[in-house]
Amino acid sequence: MFSVDKKYCDITGFNALNHDVYRVRLRLKADDPESVHFRAGQYLDLCLPDGKKASFSIASAPDQGRDLELHIREVPGSEFNARILETLRTRDEIEVELPKGEVSLSQAEVTPDTRFVFAAASTGFAQIKSMVEHLLANQVSNPIDIYWGARVEADLYLERLPQQWVSEHANVRFVPVVSEPENSPGWQGCTGLMPDVLAQELPADCADLAVYACGSPGMVHALVDRLEARGVRADQIHSDVFAWAPRPGKSAS
Repeated sequence: MFSVDKKYCDITGFNALNHDVYRVRLRLKADDPESVHFRAGQYLDLCLPDGKKASFSIASAPDQGRDLELHIREVPGSEFNARILETLRTRDEIEVELPKGEVSLSQAEVTPDTRFVFAAASTGFAQIKSMVEHLLANQVSNPIDIYWGARVEADLYLERLPQQWVSEHANVRFVPVVSEPENSPGWQGCTGLMPDVLAQELPADCADLAVYACGSPGMVHALVDRLEARGVRADQIHSDVFAWAPRPGKSAS
């Protein structure tokens, strides 16, 4: 794994993707002696002017070189979140620490029989996006299923992108899931809780699955419960959540 370094980035873009998610584009300085080194799925820390740090998944694939992308949701009532967004909106550069995170993948390690399942909730799509784009950029033909859960349709801030993956790559499948269809007029896709939908659609033989989950601890832990009940082993499920929010122990039946 790469060592963690501090680097300066130009802030090259800041735009709204929907009603509360912003896309931030960063570019490592051209005079940086080394190009960026990270694996798809890792994250970075933004180093704010007041000395505090904030962690965000890198939404871009390492194949994009010095250009990095973040997806940041606005959190009403959070002074820290407001400070992060204001810093990125008004400054020309920012210091970052990267790469971080043990959950990642590289196409060089993909075996021919692996079937990928990516499960995201909310801006957890950022980490999933990095990994999928890395696989596709390297022409990996393994099956790739993407599940993206949201409360309402309006929270799916980049749904046209995975739809484009599906149209351009025969091995990609995309399943958006809305948990509150009553608040999503006209929604005709899957409804319910994303972990439930994913578990229901699993094949009978799960031995070759590699599952990557990104979202809240509650979502990830619920997903593990559903998948284990369908025969997926714990070591087949990968999530950064396990490092900072260990799964609660099961009570004896």
